[in-house]
Amino acid sequence: MPWDAQAADAVVAKYPSPRSAILPLLWLGQNSDGHVTPETVERVADRLGLNISDVESVLSFYTMFRTSPPARHRLQICRSLACAMKGAEEILEHIAAATGVAAGEQSADGGFSVEVVECIAACDHAPAYLCDERMGGPLSPQKALRLLRGEGGDEQ
Repeated sequence: MPWDAQAADAVVAKYPSPRSAILPLLWLGQNSDGHVTPETVERVADRLGLNISDVESVLSFYTMFRTSPPARHRLQICRSLACAMKGAEEILEHIAAATGVAAGEQSADGGFSVEVVECIAACDHAPAYLCDERMGGPLSPQKALRLLRGEGGDEQ
């Protein structure tokens, strides 16, 4: 999808200071292209009268933005205290051993990626996860591998 200049103008109009629109404009670009492209960074900088480095510094700070096309299946595993205590790190190690894909990486075929995230507000289901934007838990090593294969993970 191409950059929607009218939508960008509408976003900027909501803020008393144009600089405050950096995050929403980056979301606009990611939602449009599946990830934040260099062109989106340039458009945001131009629209807000900022240097590209200003926009890139915001982009690099927040983990919710992708700067490359996403995998078909995206597994995000929470590592906050409750999830860590329930074995999140061991699950990440199991995934890496079974697939060769460590946290922060994407499979060579683009089939899946594994990411570590901070609290996703599902401590009662620890270790919690997001898979393709769906929240779930508790996560087991077996369920994680099923999710990465796109098989769902409803059963333990």
